[in-house]
Amino acid sequence: MNHLALSLSDVDMTSALLWLICWFLTIGLHEGGHAWMAWWKGDDTAYLLGKRSINPIRHVDKDNYFNLFATVGLPVLTVFTMGWPIGFAWVPVNPGKMRHPLRDQALVSLAGPGGNLVGAIAGVIILALAILIAAKTGGALVLHPFQFHAGETSIALALLAHLAYRMMLINILLGAINLLPIPGVDGGNVLYYFLNPRGREVFNQLRPYGMMIFVLVAWFLLAKPISMLFMFFAVDLTGWLFKALGGT
Repeated sequence: MNHLALSLSDVDMTSALLWLICWFLTIGLHEGGHAWMAWWKGDDTAYLLGKRSINPIRHVDKDNYFNLFATVGLPVLTVFTMGWPIGFAWVPVNPGKMRHPLRDQALVSLAGPGGNLVGAIAGVIILALAILIAAKTGGALVLHPFQFHAGETSIALALLAHLAYRMMLINILLGAINLLPIPGVDGGNVLYYFLNPRGREVFNQLRPYGMMIFVLVAWFLLAKPISMLFMFFAVDLTGWLFKALGGT
């Protein structure tokens, strides 16, 4: 089996690079989705800052060091320590400019995971095509979430397959995580729209602690389900695609 990787300790550099490419493509889709929906609903804040775009560079604020770390530094750090990137990005939204602030803000929040859905579907389609091409040409693909293997096909096709594979995984996971009904993530804003006045009052009191609540819930309650979700799409669904398309 051929390998295309330059190793730094136990890190597969090719896999890390592919993950980072997917990360930046994903924030373009996610944050661009927010910005487009906000603009459509009457808020031009992100548009005036040039963020109504799926170009990830538009969502990296080079003059804001916290944003630069969260969007670039943290993903680079985590991809070399955890095997896949974790980070944050955001676009400014002003509900006061929207025609129906509460409803429209909920729609703006949903548009981010909607962008992730587009990225996940694109990843599945491209991966399926790569598997099909490999099968039709007598080749074989070997997919692994943290290592790059060229398998028995061309390097170009293997790279495309691994990129699509990671694009599918990161968009499914980030989309699902962002739908959690917790202050500070998109799902929290959607939940807020459906709460009664008393519920909104409690929710607003929890907002300053949103990130802490998110970390505690993700770490203590969702670590195993997230791991199971990751493995399902990384192994089970991918295995089904291989069998369905005649891949090996």
